[in-house]
Amino acid sequence: MARTQGAPISGISGRLRTPPGDDLQPHERMRLLGRSTRPLLIAAILVAVPQAALAAGRPGPAYTPAQAIAVMASDPTVGALRSNHPGSYFQATFETSDRTWRVRLIASTKTHRVLATFAIVDGLGTVLTRSITGSVGPPHLTAARAAAIAAAQPRIHSWLAQYRRLTRTSTLGEDRVWTVTWAAGTDQVAQVHIPDTSGKPTDVWTGPQVGWMMTRGLKDAYGRKVVDPWVLVPMCLIFLGGLVDWRRLRSLRTLDMLMLLSFVVSLGFFDQGDVFISTPLQYPPMLYLAVRMVMIARARGPRRIQVGERHMLVLIGLVFALMGFRLGLNNQNSNVIDVGYAGVVGASRILHGQVPYGHFPQPQGTPCGGDYANGDPVGYVQSNGRCESPIANGDTYGPTVYLAYVPAVAALGWSGRWDSLPAAHVAASAFDILAVVGLFVAGWRLRSARIGVLMAFAWAANPFTAYTLNMNANDGLVGAAVAWTLAALSVPAVRGALLAVAGFTKLAPLAMVPVFAGLRSRRATMASFLLASIALCSMLFFEHRGLTVFWDRTLAYQADRITPMSIWTLPNYHPGWPHLEGIQKMLQILVAIGIGLLAFLPRRRAAGRDAAAVAALCAAAVLAAQMVASYWFYPYICWWLPAVLVAMFVPRYDGGGDGAVSA
Repeated sequence: MARTQGAPISGISGRLRTPPGDDLQPHERMRLLGRSTRPLLIAAILVAVPQAALAAGRPGPAYTPAQAIAVMASDPTVGALRSNHPGSYFQATFETSDRTWRVRLIASTKTHRVLATFAIVDGLGTVLTRSITGSVGPPHLTAARAAAIAAAQPRIHSWLAQYRRLTRTSTLGEDRVWTVTWAAGTDQVAQVHIPDTSGKPTDVWTGPQVGWMMTRGLKDAYGRKVVDPWVLVPMCLIFLGGLVDWRRLRSLRTLDMLMLLSFVVSLGFFDQGDVFISTPLQYPPMLYLAVRMVMIARARGPRRIQVGERHMLVLIGLVFALMGFRLGLNNQNSNVIDVGYAGVVGASRILHGQVPYGHFPQPQGTPCGGDYANGDPVGYVQSNGRCESPIANGDTYGPTVYLAYVPAVAALGWSGRWDSLPAAHVAASAFDILAVVGLFVAGWRLRSARIGVLMAFAWAANPFTAYTLNMNANDGLVGAAVAWTLAALSVPAVRGALLAVAGFTKLAPLAMVPVFAGLRSRRATMASFLLASIALCSMLFFEHRGLTVFWDRTLAYQADRITPMSIWTLPNYHPGWPHLEGIQKMLQILVAIGIGLLAFLPRRRAAGRDAAAVAALCAAAVLAAQMVASYWFYPYICWWLPAVLVAMFVPRYDGGGDGAVSA
């Protein structure tokens, strides 16, 4: 049987398989068939019976698996392969369609790499096709020679010069590729892969690139065509052109838009695999926006945002054009990264009556489903008996995420593999549409339809929301939930429930809770928030230690992470950088206190907040939480972008309460 190979992060096209339990029992299916379907059933039986008779009349295979294997084992090349791979073994399967044996020589039970494949005519022993992928004979390179080639690489030489004590290992893998690794203590700091046949390095990794694939600057791994300059630059220009005030180009509004786009500079270095530049460049725009949000929240003067009729018509056309482009690109040239795959897995667990937390597929057990190009198994047989692709830490998100994927998984199913995952594509596209509609409704309810069109355009034209969509990540759901929460600001019971939906996505929006607790009708808001939170987390009460497992798999896991995607923990990957963990802890405490104080500001001032002030404080709280965290990625822009847009573009006529946030 043909199988598709490839790395999971790039998305794998494969045939979907219906999960066990989805098919009805035969007697149930017959009972549900109506009179209108009986003629089709009779016709199917009339066709199937002759086919079954023919199949029954065919004799079984003349060879046993051992005899088919013996034919392949007699080949001299295969004998040499077995000598070079002591742990190798054979697999034989019989194909009834063409009555041939497919015999494979597997490198070992660890790598599962196929060294050779033969197609043998049953009963005759004739070899129809032979494919030799493994190398025979002794290695061309020695361990010392491979290490010398690796050490001669300029990047390796300059990087290792920063360390005093290093250990080096050189190993030849089953794929006949040398792996030369340097380690400082228990941390691997550099690695080079050298094919034995060519002697030329294919991969040269230093620092965090050794353990973090996402820091290697791999093409097509994140964003695909969206990061192509021919797509990224026009989107930036459209975003800027549609949102600046052309009558007052030298204004804070123009600077605001430029700062929203300035993350592109960091993204450029990230795509080149240089996180020691890309990671620090994430913080200036976040710091600017956080300060700007505080300024907007404190401002009391009027602010006019004008959208002319011609401007509005152009924006409407661009919204539809951009959304068509984004959704089409997602369909034709996108992949599903781990967070999108996690949503599908969690929804599947819920549909099968299981709590997602603590029950995600693990990389252990019996390998199954074939192998990827690098030799790793596609899946492992899990405790439920299914062959599933592993994603051990996919249960780190709030219950809203997994519940949101349920409709798509229920409609499209999940094969158990990290394949093309159509349910993830549909869910991510739905989140994107919900965010655009939510921003339009927010602008419409808070001021006017024209303001709603302006904010819907801002989401559709923003390159980072397109970047998120093209990875089929779940961060668009966070943005959609925040947008709809702001759209319901004038209805306390609804805004509280939607705040819970937003907060239990990726948990960072919970930083908005103190802001809402300081508004008018806070009792109704907080009551609906608590009820919705209990409803969302009710699944945790159906399992022993559900709350403990949820805590350990989400907040506790995130709090202990050391990643190269934060300036606070990045020094762990570079010996020349000062360690900042102590400063990070202090800032985390200050941010937590500051966010908490938002619920206890003087009531008169809190009651007078208008929609722009509320959105600005929400955005500032989420931005502050992101800046002191140990991990950040560009899709996280979606978390606070709706609040930033409301804060920047909702007009303020009197500087005080305008009824938008009071019941």
